[in-house]
This record gives sequence, structure tokens and C-alpha cells, in this order.
Amino acid sequence: TRPPPSAPACRKSQSPLRAAMRRATTSAASAAAPRLLSRRVATGNAGVLALPRGATTGALRFFGSPATPPPTLPHPAAGVLGENAAPEGALSAAATADAEQEGGLTPYCLDLRGLIATLRQELPAQPTRGAKIDDAVTERVSEVLRRTKLNPREWRQHAVFRRGRYTRNIVGYSPGQFVALLLCWERGQQSPIHDHSGAHCFVRMLQGRLKEESFDWASDGPGANPKVKSEVIMDAKKPAESVAFAHDSLGLHRVSNPDNEEVAVSLHIYSPPFEDCLVFPPTGAAPKRAPMVSINAPSLDSISSISEALFRPSGLTPPPSLRDLCASLSRLGAELALPPPPAAAIAAPGLQAAIDPSIILDLLGSVDMSPFEWASLASPAHFSDFHCSQNLIHCDDHFSVMVSCWSPGQSVPPHHIGRGRQEWVKVVHGSLNFQELASGLFWWEVERNNHLPEGSISHLGGECSARMRSLANASETTSAISIHVFSPPLTQFTFQTEKGSRRQDVPMLHGALRMGTPGSSPAGAPSPSDTAAKAGAAAGAETTVR
Repeated sequence: TRPPPSAPACRKSQSPLRAAMRRATTSAASAAAPRLLSRRVATGNAGVLALPRGATTGALRFFGSPATPPPTLPHPAAGVLGENAAPEGALSAAATADAEQEGGLTPYCLDLRGLIATLRQELPAQPTRGAKIDDAVTERVSEVLRRTKLNPREWRQHAVFRRGRYTRNIVGYSPGQFVALLLCWERGQQSPIHDHSGAHCFVRMLQGRLKEESFDWASDGPGANPKVKSEVIMDAKKPAESVAFAHDSLGLHRVSNPDNEEVAVSLHIYSPPFEDCLVFPPTGAAPKRAPMVSINAPSLDSISSISEALFRPSGLTPPPSLRDLCASLSRLGAELALPPPPAAAIAAPGLQAAIDPSIILDLLGSVDMSPFEWASLASPAHFSDFHCSQNLIHCDDHFSVMVSCWSPGQSVPPHHIGRGRQEWVKVVHGSLNFQELASGLFWWEVERNNHLPEGSISHLGGECSARMRSLANASETTSAISIHVFSPPLTQFTFQTEKGSRRQDVPMLHGALRMGTPGSSPAGAPSPSDTAAKAGAAAGAETTVR
């Protein structure tokens, strides 16, 4: 049975980046205003948005509260991964001239979304494992990375440090083509000597320094020659020394953080993606194969919906996919004629009165991830050994969609999603436990505990919407995957810790879905209300408990 709908609670979150943008906009007319970079933004009038050096429209669009930007800034287009956006990284001639006068490199990409889109164009669509790509492509991709200037506020969402080992965190993915990982290195941490299973490895330093030591393959066996062939220091502060390239044809390597005072962060592009590699002992002994992704991720071969999709008769219409869900939510917002929520009225419950929770339940209940979406959003590369991976895949004025990948036993700490915000959850693999905590001084006491089995669709609400909540994988041996819909859109969690409240942006997974123009639909396509009505009628005839 579906829990009765009720509205949870939310608080408006402040965005430091938005405040910086507002200050930069109001001070642009003064003589003492800082030099600004102009970048063309995808708007109806193709306007030009002045950004402070280092700021990105991607960060402005998706992070912090969903409040309407200042009047001088164009309102972001609906959708996150739309193809209708103007090419990222396009700079005005004036900005190029400014950069040349300063003696620096002109930034080519200013956010992760633009970088992932550019890499999809530059890298081979179907790279051959083991075969080295053309030198011209290698140089072109290296130059793109060298001229990429990412906002630390954006990439730090994905940064996770651990004292025991360096961490690998996914930030972008194009199935079969490449995966983009953010590697975080504590002081003194290093990798073993390893290969890349025939993949191409591009490295771009974002913070600190890394030392790369190269080794030759052993001439008399399968091991590595323990003698260091060459040594290179990659430095984020020096653009000319911030990029490196590795391939098995060039030998093996070992990467380490040589600094005892500063951590290091590096962006790695692997094309094609790989799930394991050979690790070589420094003694020259035979290598061992080690996994590069979570071993707890479900095998795609074991997902029944994938098998059904692959063997579905050609004449049978497939169920709605995640892409269809995102498009339906965009159309639903337009049908309900809900204006973009103003900053002063985000907490007003009346804005969401027109949304019937059962409509979202029916839309979400009919969704079945396509094989491409399983590979793009829930492959072994998307699971983390350290925390539940939660990634936004869609965000517009009224709804946001998030996909969560849970390794066994993982949980999300106590948090609240904000006053006036509603959440719907579908568990597509495994099972989850939902807890609603008490209010007041004893907030850690559990007042409501629900088990969400595989296939269930739930509207998570409560009588007191300001209460903290917690979600966890119900199994210690099986992974779980869930889809979450929020309205108004959620881009930031507020966690409760021993030191007080802590806010954290929900990371954006770039390149996962290639959405069409948000809010548009083919001629004759049914409206979300019609789709929900049909889904509800079909659900009434089923015996599955939701």
C-alpha cells in the first residue's frame, strides 16, 4: 500500500555563489568594478551573462536554493541535461583578449557539464581497448583539459577524503566511451604500480600536486621493471604542468601525493571505461588483478527488467523510461501553470497545492529504467565503498529527479529536505528502510519506521514536515537502487551532525542522460495527467503491493 500523502517541510537555503553573482551584477556599473568574463548563455534571446572570473552558470543553475535569479540575469532553462543549451566554454572576444594580455590561457570549459559535453565530441565514440588513439586527438583533449577552469564549489561536491586510501568519485559518464572520476589524495597517499587495461588515461590537476613515476614492462616476465624510468610533477597552480596522459603502450605508472601539508585533487578521464586493472608489486613479481569499481554493485545481467527489455518483442511498446519521466514532470509543471517560486515564497505551501501526490506516484510507478539508463546511472562505477552515491539527473523550476546507488549497509545521515517540499521514492532494486525522527530536543528518537521493498513507490511525508529523516539500505549483503522525485526541486541537503547542522549540495552526474528539449513533447503525445490516469488504472488491476 502507498503511504498517505502529506507535505514534508523545507527551509530556503542561501547560495553564496548567487550572492556573489548579485554583488557582481550591481557593481558592474562602477569604475572600481572587477574585470568580468562574458560568456554566452542558452536563453531565449541568446543573451550574454557577465560572470566573475571562476564562476559558472552550471553552479548557479543547479546549486543552492531554487530561487529566481536577479532580474538582470536570465532565468535558467528547464532541465539539466538538455541538448538545446548553447555550447559550454564559449568566450567573448573581449574575454579572450583580456586573458592574452594577462599572459594566461583562455579558459575553454568553465563547468563539468560543458567539459563532459566537449569530451563526448572530442573522444572516439567507440574506442578500441588496447589500441592507442590518434596523437592529434590526444593533444586536442589534453589542450581542452589544460584550458579548463572549473569552479571549486562545483567539483568539491564530489570530493571525499579517507585516511586509509585515496578515493575515486564519479562525476561524468558516457557508456562505452569514457568515465570521468575525481580522485582525492590525502597527504602522502599513493597508488600502486598499475596499468589501465588498455584504456587511455587523461589527468587534470585541480588542487595541490601529484608525482607520476613511470616504469617499463619487465623484459623477462609479466611483471614490471622496478626501476623508475621517469618522474613528473603535476601542479594545479601551473597550467602547463597540470595535465598528463598515460597508456599501456607507454608503460606503467605510480601516482602519489608528495606533499606532507596539502591534499591533492585530480580529475581523471578513462576512455573506454574499465572495471579492473593489473597491480604490480615493486619487487618485480607477477601482477594481480584488482577491481577499480565497487564489488558490491549489482550485475546488470541479474536485473530482470534489463532482460525483459532486451528480449521484448519489437511490436510491444516499452514502459516509460527515466527520460520519459523527466519530460513528463516538465510538462506537468507547465500544465499546472505553477510560476517559478519567488525567493520570498519558497516555503509557502500554497504553491504546491495544485500537485496531487497520486499523479507523481502513478508516473513514478510506471517508470522502468531502460538498459541504456541502467548502464548510465547504475553501473559498478556509480557505487561507492564510502557512502551512498546520490546524483541529480534532472532539475527544472518545479521538480528535481535524483538516482541513489546504495552499497550494502549504507545509509544517509539524519537530514531534512526543507519546509514545503515533497518527496516520492521508487525502489527499483533491493530494499530501503525509511525513518522519521522526533522533533525537539530528542530529535534522534525514531517515531516512524517504514520498510520500502523492491518495486514499492512511496510518498514520504509526515504530520510535522520539519522533522529529520533517514534512509538506509535494508540489507547488509545486497545493494539497492532508488529513484527520488522532489517538488519544489531539491539541490541541497541539511544534515544533522554532532557539531550541528551541515549543508551539502547534491552532486550533478553529467552526461548520464541526453535529454531532449525540456517541456516539449512529440505531436500527439499524451499529457502527464492522461499517462497517470492510465498508469493508475493499470495499477488497480495488478496484485503487486506498492
